[in-house]
This record gives sequence, structure tokens and C-alpha cells, in this order.
Amino acid sequence: MSERIYYNKLVWDSVPDLIREKGKECEIRTLDDDEFEIEILKKVEEEASALPETASRQELIDELADVVTCVEYIKSIKKITELELADALERHSRKKGRFENRSYLVWSSDSSYKTNEKAKTVVRLTIPDKVKREGVDEVSEEVFEEE
Repeated sequence: MSERIYYNKLVWDSVPDLIREKGKECEIRTLDDDEFEIEILKKVEEEASALPETASRQELIDELADVVTCVEYIKSIKKITELELADALERHSRKKGRFENRSYLVWSSDSSYKTNEKAKTVVRLTIPDKVKREGVDEVSEEVFEEE
């Protein structure tokens, strides 16, 4: 009896052949257009999440190539032109800036700030005005778990 590990995810075209070359089995199905669109969007996140784990410059280049490949497929599916993307990059740069200042946000009192990051835990410290004025070290801490 062989072991089955269920992945249920989009894989690169050569993956089934690589599995079979090892004498192993796999089940593959072809995604329809709607399914592929959903899965390629998931795939770009998966590939991008590998970037911080790279151990060498070449690994980083290879992972960036994976991300770019996913982005190219997404552009094709959504019929996004180079001009549209360049315009969006310019708008984004004007609105949010770039990373020239290397600003690292430690905390903010602006609860409306939104992030795309999928944080597991968000800690919100509330420091009452009275405490700030008196120099007291008491704070109220709330921890929120995201699923």
C-alpha cells in the first residue's frame, strides 16, 4: 500500500513527471479557467512566501523567477497590459511612496491603517491619556487571534 499525501494545489508542469520518474504515483487533474485563476493567485502568494527562506543569491533569483512567472500568468488571464501595470506602479509610488527611506512601522495610533499581511496575532495597547500625562506605566493590552 502506498502513502498518499494530499496537496490540492496548482503545481508546475514538470512536477507530475518528476514524481513518476521516482517510481511514485500521483493524481493530476486539469483546472478549468475559473479554477486556474483562483489557484494562480494562491500560487503567487506561495511562491512569494519562499523569498525570506532563501539561503543563497541563486535561490533568491530562482524564487523571484517563480513569482514573476506567476505574475505574468495573472497579467495574461486578467488581460493586464504593461502600460496598465506601469501606470499602476506610478500611481502607487505617488500615493504610498517606495522603500527609499526603509521605514519600519513599529506601532501607530491610527486604527484605520490597513495591511495585506496575514498576521497571526495583533496586539493593541491602549494607553489612556491620564496615564500618559502622569507617567504611569499601566496599559491595557488586548490580543486578537486571526484565523
